[in-house]
Amino acid sequence: MKFAITLFTATAFMSFGGAAVASSLYLNQDNISVSVGPGTGAGTSNNTFTRGFGIEKVIDAPSADAEEFHNQDTHIWYTFNDPASGLELLFDFGVSYDIETLHFWNYTGERYDVDEVVFTFFDALGSEIGTETVNPALGTSPGIRAQDIPLVSPLNTRSVTAFLTGTNGDIDFQNIGFTARVSDPDLDPTTPVPLPAAGWMLLAGAGTLLASRRLR
Repeated sequence: MKFAITLFTATAFMSFGGAAVASSLYLNQDNISVSVGPGTGAGTSNNTFTRGFGIEKVIDAPSADAEEFHNQDTHIWYTFNDPASGLELLFDFGVSYDIETLHFWNYTGERYDVDEVVFTFFDALGSEIGTETVNPALGTSPGIRAQDIPLVSPLNTRSVTAFLTGTNGDIDFQNIGFTARVSDPDLDPTTPVPLPAAGWMLLAGAGTLLASRRLR
């Protein structure tokens, strides 16, 4: 007696359910880091590194809607010898994100506020993938709340450089934060493909596999 056994396409055994969309996250000192970049101009950091604080207080706001009050322990204030120079901040995200919103707590008066921020975006390999310039509004008073500014970065942003300037040679602000989604690893060329996934892709691409056996 002859028995024919047909094997269906390998993809018939795979699930095609859509991947879950990552939720938006608020990025601050709990999940990113910040440092002063080499592009920072010569001058005086004023209160920024006093009372045991470092530049990390740039990202210490607990939420995007937190209210900040301007005092010597909370704000960032630089005075530059050359008014055209500025403060360079390097943000390292640790993983790749798609940035959606910048949250910026600016100073409340024109004399010292940040007038412009130039953002440069980098992927996991350190390659530049885009730039964007924003001009923050003055901060609110007496409590300073963040201005929410759309900041649509290229996909798979791993780190960001921000260059902050003020037309008077001073910059004073409270905080910076980001809202972002974790990038889709399938769209990140730096993410290695797991071997099991690669195997399934080869099977799926092979099309229909038919085999028959004869049993006597």
